[in-house]
Amino acid sequence: MNITLIAYLLIFALFGTAASYFVRFIYAYWVLKAMPMKYIIKAGICVVLVVVISALIPYLG
Repeated sequence: MNITLIAYLLIFALFGTAASYFVRFIYAYWVLKAMPMKYIIKAGICVVLVVVISALIPYLG
């Protein structure tokens, strides 16, 4: 299988994971009246990984 396609699939999965963490944060903020920063940190890590993988795609082939 082509490594570039795997990289795109990983980017797609990371975007979905980041969106899920943002939704959890919004739910906790609006409904539970709490501000758990762990969701923002985890979403930020996913976004950073997307940027790194996107930067590496031209070098993968």
